[in-house]
Amino acid sequence: MTRLYSGLLIASALAAVSLAACSGSSSTPPTAAKTQTLYVGYTAIGASDAVGYGASVPCANPPTIANPTCPGGTGYVPDLVNLFTKAGANVTLNDLGISGAVVGPDILSLVNMYGAVGTSDACQPRTQGVDAYPADFITNELPNVTGKETLITIFAGGNDTNGIANAAACLSATESASQVQAFVTNEITAFGSDLFTLVAQVHAKAPSAKIVVANLPNFSQIPVGQAQSAAAQQLLAAISVGIDLDVIDNNAPTYGIPVVDLLCNPQSYVPANFYTDGFHPDDAGYAAFAAAFYAQITATTPAAPSTTCSYVSASARTLSVPIRPFPDFSRGKH
Repeated sequence: MTRLYSGLLIASALAAVSLAACSGSSSTPPTAAKTQTLYVGYTAIGASDAVGYGASVPCANPPTIANPTCPGGTGYVPDLVNLFTKAGANVTLNDLGISGAVVGPDILSLVNMYGAVGTSDACQPRTQGVDAYPADFITNELPNVTGKETLITIFAGGNDTNGIANAAACLSATESASQVQAFVTNEITAFGSDLFTLVAQVHAKAPSAKIVVANLPNFSQIPVGQAQSAAAQQLLAAISVGIDLDVIDNNAPTYGIPVVDLLCNPQSYVPANFYTDGFHPDDAGYAAFAAAFYAQITATTPAAPSTTCSYVSASARTLSVPIRPFPDFSRGKH
């Protein structure tokens, strides 16, 4: 896929983000400045990862927005708060995570058109209130960005990958391999448009905030992906790695947005770092995730994401016709 987002509107909006990325984390309110204590006004945008599903102490139950402060939580969001606090910062947290959320309304509409293969509504419209994806970041989380943030983290794509994969599996019953490939390519492009629309609008609401995004692990290589058929693994790899290489890694650094590189981080694939579902992290996995975020946020020069690690080479970038059924394992519900 060729590079996305060459339009002047997106380019100019994201170029402005790079200026905020240089200065946002050092902002201090008047009361903090008096004591020379670093103030971090932190908002987390995400899905079940931000909620901490799979952790021993998750945040508030989805599909509602997580408890804004997530007291005692052991997901990556409160872990990151703890890292800043231990370094002497005064931190306020606004956790906007909604379990099951996808990045934008168009992706939400798509993934709810195709019930999970093997369920009563397989490849039919999902049943609202039962198994439907509940929300998207742009519609349901963006409005709750306060504008007072100095730091905003965004982790998107997990539910999107699995919803797109399930839709592709449904389409494979009637469409050719080339048509399924075109569908996946188009949805990766749509994801990218939504993600950077979100980033631009977040920056518009909170121009002083440093914005940091995370890419995805190769979903064919995490424990639940390893349990799938070879064709399903190929589909998961094509979508998750496509989102990383064609959308996040290829664009965010250009505009000064640090990328937390989960794709090429070996900790993203250690079985002991996963909850029993093999998809969500456990306490150890979330701690590793928080450490990776903290390293990029505090680095004088954030590391560029890799495009040549073994987890990239393990991914096929073209698809054969996916073999059905394809399990929809993406969303924790509690």
